[in-house]
Amino acid sequence: MLNPNSPVPLYHQLAEILSERIRSGQYLPGQAIPSETVLAGQYGIGRPTVRQAMDLLVQKKLVLRKRGAGTFVQAPAPSVDLFSLAGTSQAFLTKGIEIEKIPVRPVSLVTITSQPDNPFDGSSAYFLSRVIRAQEIPVLKEEIYLDPELFRGLDRMDVAAKSLSRVVADLYHLVPENGTQTFRVAIPDPDTAAQLALEPDTPVLTVHRELNFPRAPKAVYAVLYCRTDRFAFSQTIGSPA
Repeated sequence: MLNPNSPVPLYHQLAEILSERIRSGQYLPGQAIPSETVLAGQYGIGRPTVRQAMDLLVQKKLVLRKRGAGTFVQAPAPSVDLFSLAGTSQAFLTKGIEIEKIPVRPVSLVTITSQPDNPFDGSSAYFLSRVIRAQEIPVLKEEIYLDPELFRGLDRMDVAAKSLSRVVADLYHLVPENGTQTFRVAIPDPDTAAQLALEPDTPVLTVHRELNFPRAPKAVYAVLYCRTDRFAFSQTIGSPA
């Protein structure tokens, strides 16, 4: 029950009770949450307090309001393994999710400056940029940098809409051995926000990825801007060898 003497606001307490019922499976995806009137009577609080609790659950994407029908438990977002050495495309396809790659900038040789996180800072690299659409919604933007010596001639190929990992494996006979990723939450630049169909100043999950190839460490560097309102991006981990 709710504790009116607690420093935690009543609507927060109610939201936590309902969240726990969703997490435990007492309320299943697609199931209706009791109405504001029912909850207000059950917990001895006003409907505005219940409405605040529901607003919080909507913000957390645990429930979904349907006009004229009520409030329903929202199914969890599909999880995509963001760190797949087989590539971003394969990470989606493994889940049975078809994607479309929209080129933003084709492969070109660029000089990298003022990017301290980029292993190519102060030198040249191939660069391409593209937006990944899933279920007709832009969900991810990739900015990819590649070693111009290891991947010589890549700028003469039309690879913007192809699986880059497949191109690297088929044409260069290379497969990454391992890699590292750094996760941050950041505000994307206005162009990236527009390409992802986001309002300005909307934070996104930003991933900095480095891939190591045999005798070629950090030969691929990528920055991924990920919308987390459509998919839950995960990373598989294992026990130390």
